[in-house]
Amino acid sequence: MASVCTFIQCASQPVFDEAEWLEQVKAEDGALLYAPHVNPDGTFFNPWMERPLIRRRFSWFRNHLFGRKKRYDAFPQEEYSAVPNDYAYLSDPAFNSITFAGHASIIIKMDSQTILTDPFFSNAALIRAKKVKIKFDFSRLPEKPVVLVSHNHYDHLDTYSVKKLIKKDAVFVVPLGLKPFFIKLGAREIHELDWWKSVSLGPLTYTLLPAQHWSRRLGQKNGITLWGGFLIEGSKTVYFSGDTGYFKGFEEYGKRYNIDYALLGAGAYEPRWFMHYAHMNVAEFFRAADELGAKTAIPMHFGIISLSDEPLLYPLYETVKFIKQRPEYSRRIRPLRVGEFIKIE
Repeated sequence: MASVCTFIQCASQPVFDEAEWLEQVKAEDGALLYAPHVNPDGTFFNPWMERPLIRRRFSWFRNHLFGRKKRYDAFPQEEYSAVPNDYAYLSDPAFNSITFAGHASIIIKMDSQTILTDPFFSNAALIRAKKVKIKFDFSRLPEKPVVLVSHNHYDHLDTYSVKKLIKKDAVFVVPLGLKPFFIKLGAREIHELDWWKSVSLGPLTYTLLPAQHWSRRLGQKNGITLWGGFLIEGSKTVYFSGDTGYFKGFEEYGKRYNIDYALLGAGAYEPRWFMHYAHMNVAEFFRAADELGAKTAIPMHFGIISLSDEPLLYPLYETVKFIKQRPEYSRRIRPLRVGEFIKIE
């Protein structure tokens, strides 16, 4: 009589073929980045590659709780953990910088503007608590910062942070469908953009670019609001990928733009069979940086909250390890710990 596996024994991870996935992305038609992306019911979608319908969501939770996990290298976490930062330099309009504040929260000082991407300074994303809590002093920010929000997931659109920034008379630049959220909270200036559309604010121009992701909040159906990354053009050109999987867009943006700094996701990527469409792993981060032709690339989307299987600081460790193996990247890739910053030059 054949043996029957138990509930836990059957919880093996599905096989994911990285080479096959890369070939699939390479085969995409770049022209679809410019195609219509709104369904008849008003919801949004990615026209170049359909988001896979994960029919085995129960299987993912079972695997996550009971399945055999991938083994990860041991590494000295103290070398990659957050560093203190009082953010005092943000009050200096002449000091141009890029600060990694954890996850997708980046603070950019450029051309006398202060820009925040996906500010996430509360202690949790819905019910998922942060492992590293950032005590950010909003009084350090000059008045009227520009806030870029890539999409409506709770770890990127944080109500607590938005309310704090509204008190600083922040200007919000957001994808289509998100304006009512900010109006309800009391924001006074909101610019809502479709893909490839731009708004100029002072000396800088902000363009929303396609990203391979999706949107949803509690009580909503998928795709009610749009998602994307941002191109910031001024004395330097900065690309913020937002939340995205590896896709044809990087190749296209590298052809269209001369990118000085690229802020790219490199976290929340395990298990790959489940996460590959929406989040990049470290190898894809390097591939995207190459395709963008970025003079400097900074990895993000890690360091403060655990949303996947890999250890919290593992993406930073993997990035540093990769650079040691490929030292030609040492001048172009700037791995930052949470709280660290670089000067824009």
